[in-house]
Amino acid sequence: MTGNRPNDEDLEDFVDQVDDIEKTIKALMEGKIDMAEVDRKEAQMAAKKKRAEERKVQQKLDMERKQRHARRETERKKWGFVGKWCPRCRKDEVQLMEEVHGKDDTKWPEGQFDRCIAPACRTINDGEGVALLANEDRRKQLEAKVEVLKKDRLEKAMAKDRWQRWKSTQSYKRAGAWDDDYMRWDKWVGSDDEEDELPAVPPPETAEFAAMEQDINQRAADKEKRRTESNRLKAKGNEEMSEGNFSKAFKYYTKGLEDDRGNRALLTNRALCAIKLGLKKVTVTKLGEDVQVDSWDQAVEDCTRCLDICEFLHDNKGAGVPDSRIKSYMRRAEAHSLLGNLEAALTDVKDCLEKVEKLP
Repeated sequence: MTGNRPNDEDLEDFVDQVDDIEKTIKALMEGKIDMAEVDRKEAQMAAKKKRAEERKVQQKLDMERKQRHARRETERKKWGFVGKWCPRCRKDEVQLMEEVHGKDDTKWPEGQFDRCIAPACRTINDGEGVALLANEDRRKQLEAKVEVLKKDRLEKAMAKDRWQRWKSTQSYKRAGAWDDDYMRWDKWVGSDDEEDELPAVPPPETAEFAAMEQDINQRAADKEKRRTESNRLKAKGNEEMSEGNFSKAFKYYTKGLEDDRGNRALLTNRALCAIKLGLKKVTVTKLGEDVQVDSWDQAVEDCTRCLDICEFLHDNKGAGVPDSRIKSYMRRAEAHSLLGNLEAALTDVKDCLEKVEKLP
């Protein structure tokens, strides 16, 4: 049968051995060689046979290694990783084994592991490390991220709809000059392409899915970076406020709002700071340009914007919203009274008492 037929290399080795044996027997019969020479020949043949067997074993190992690599590449193309995957260091089983035990997979320890073996991951969570995710768990994780993004887009669309319906049914007269174009309002609303409806979740073996995950992660990272910087600047502003350095505090709050223009605390803090400054010119950014405005007018505008954010983006609900509304109404009332607009100030106080739910 062809399955048992020796290959050309094996056949050539067999023929060579037969020739060597025939030559040795003939030489012995003719007395041309002694037994020591026979022993040497036998040793050479044994060594040659051993090398051939070792070569076969190595060829088999190389073939198996190639097959393993091919299977891994197929799995990586389908899922983006091989085996299980660490959500912290973002490496799969093969990458982890290569990092810890080297590239030669024949020297890797046997058995499976369910926690990340990377040195940086093994010591966190009080020494428990990081649990690895199987491909189905990873798929569910990614689909959950997509759902969060969809929910976020829906909330933005609803907020935009509330804003547009309000503009179409009421007169819109605000103290202070600020942009009434919702799309340019703040960073929580992006460009038109960001407002498009998300497509159905693609299968994880596609490049589209990998691109979607990268986009989600990048958006989250950018948002977190802006939020962290704005909170840092808010803390700096609070320090200056506590020391009575209102001009410096105002600059820190203004800088923080460049990174997070929807930050309610920054708006109400800057409004209070503007009131403390007295009636003077301050520099703020409007429609992408630095302009000089009166500090008390700016306090009114900051409070108005915070109230709009509470209403149109949060529907006047949620953690911290009542507190933001109270601060906005009362600080705007104070700014109105300083400007001599007593009727507007009284209206703000009444609205605060009647419209804001009581704090616990």
